[in-house]
Amino acid sequence: MDGMSENESASAVVARLSVAYGELAGARDVAGFVALYAPDAVINDLFTSAPIVGRDVWRTQVQAWFDSIEDGDSNVAAVEPLTVLAAGDLITAFGRVRYAALAPDGSEKYAMWNRLTWALRRADDGGWHIAHEHTSVSLDESTMTPVFE
Repeated sequence: MDGMSENESASAVVARLSVAYGELAGARDVAGFVALYAPDAVINDLFTSAPIVGRDVWRTQVQAWFDSIEDGDSNVAAVEPLTVLAAGDLITAFGRVRYAALAPDGSEKYAMWNRLTWALRRADDGGWHIAHEHTSVSLDESTMTPVFE
């Protein structure tokens, strides 16, 4: 992702990343989506028990996600405005993201809310990349089952 100019705030960087994240997921653009991440990114994904380390390993997980969306259906990832903290070449952002698969008629086949944390690092070329991502869901205290909605 392009660098932050002197006049651009960390919040604007995160907003651009959030839009790109949703658009690339919607387009099922594996290469573009994975390019949002640093080569050595660490991802703690809801659907894996161990951290995913490295963009190449993450590519396999993203490909499986995009392949799980049936032909004709739409893949949706919408990041809510995130709380942003920044210092130098590091930005952290945390909030929620909603994932959904929509049938051709627009009805939801499934949807879920995840908690989302990003740590962004400025690269040598001035661009920003996700160096760490953590997604999770809450547990229902009485049943200890995930709460997806």
